[in-house]
Amino acid sequence: MVSATLTVNLDSEVLELAQQEAKARHTTLPEVVTQQLRVMAQNWQDSRADKTPLTDTLRGSIKLPAGFDERAVVTEELLKKHGVQG
Repeated sequence: MVSATLTVNLDSEVLELAQQEAKARHTTLPEVVTQQLRVMAQNWQDSRADKTPLTDTLRGSIKLPAGFDERAVVTEELLKKHGVQG
């Protein structure tokens, strides 16, 4: 992996807290930032794919009948929720 430099301006209090947290976890601040950015990037990719850890665990756990119209059911429930007669 090729390393790159990132310059970030932070509030001194935030920086101090982050450094203390890194030290408490026996790691470095760059490693903490790298890990956080990696997690955020993965979450962004998952959300663009309508994928979350919860949906991954639930996917396929409920069998729906053939021809089930999910959009119609969601529309009907939203109309009920907001008191609109369909």
